[in-house]
Amino acid sequence: MIRNDNRDDTLLFEHASAWVARLEAPDCSPEERQSFEDWLAEDPAHVSAWVQAEKLHQRSAGLAGDPWLRTAAARAARRPQRRWLPSVAAAAGVCLAVGLGWMLYTDGNPTPLTYANASLLPQQRTLADGSIAMLDAGTTLTARFGWRKRELALEHGRIQLQVEPSSRSLRVQAGGSSIRDIGTTFQVERLADGRVEVALLEGVVEVTSGSAQHTLSPGQQLQVLASGKIQPGPQLSSTAAAEAWPQGKLVFDGTPLATVVERMNRYGSTPLVVADPDIADLAVSGTFRAGDAHELLSALELGWSIAGQPRSDGALELRRTY
Repeated sequence: MIRNDNRDDTLLFEHASAWVARLEAPDCSPEERQSFEDWLAEDPAHVSAWVQAEKLHQRSAGLAGDPWLRTAAARAARRPQRRWLPSVAAAAGVCLAVGLGWMLYTDGNPTPLTYANASLLPQQRTLADGSIAMLDAGTTLTARFGWRKRELALEHGRIQLQVEPSSRSLRVQAGGSSIRDIGTTFQVERLADGRVEVALLEGVVEVTSGSAQHTLSPGQQLQVLASGKIQPGPQLSSTAAAEAWPQGKLVFDGTPLATVVERMNRYGSTPLVVADPDIADLAVSGTFRAGDAHELLSALELGWSIAGQPRSDGALELRRTY
């Protein structure tokens, strides 16, 4: 399905590019211009494709003002005309066409930008396309923004994205999972055990893993297991947990202890370690201040008889007290 979508996008862009070229022609008739307007009105995707094609055309036209090209042209004009000049001009035309084709193929070869949050608190960043990203503590995000595509790679950690609407869809790569969005608010978390969690607050997103695909609606969430299997999660009873961590609080609702510890460790200087595998999947519920390990330990001891035992490296091992 993804390959068909890419092929359809390419054909649509080629059609739009043909319209851009035709509208620039001096013999373009009023009837053709009317046909072009009718084509635009058929589908919003036609408008988006035309905008992208027009931008590429403008960038190409801007090459004419390049001082190096002007100098080269002036030198060529001063040289004696020879019979091989037409072949040179043809070769130059081929080179220009290949160059523009390569620019289109590589999407302008955008330089990757890295956003990293090494602090113990969430940080808000404005991305190059105007989207707002909230980076959880210990999160690293790589971004590539081209003429046609917007691509992000979540290396580790958790983000909340408020996506700037655009004709270019935005994709977030997290491990083997891909999340596609046009303009909405959602969260993606990449956990240490290889799982990826996606929660949607507003709009619609499409999650792909291998050949599997799932579309989320507001209030829905899912997990992509390390195996690549998409596992729909429970409906969000509220947005409290999703809205809490950007404000420095952690809300858990039947969350496995191992995940609770991983999230709490992002904010604290004293790491917690689940030393007993039998308690790793213990369901924990409650609201805690991010980084306040002692508050969490008090709740674990009171409700689940789990205590933290100091280790020589400064970590606290979590074990049952009975």
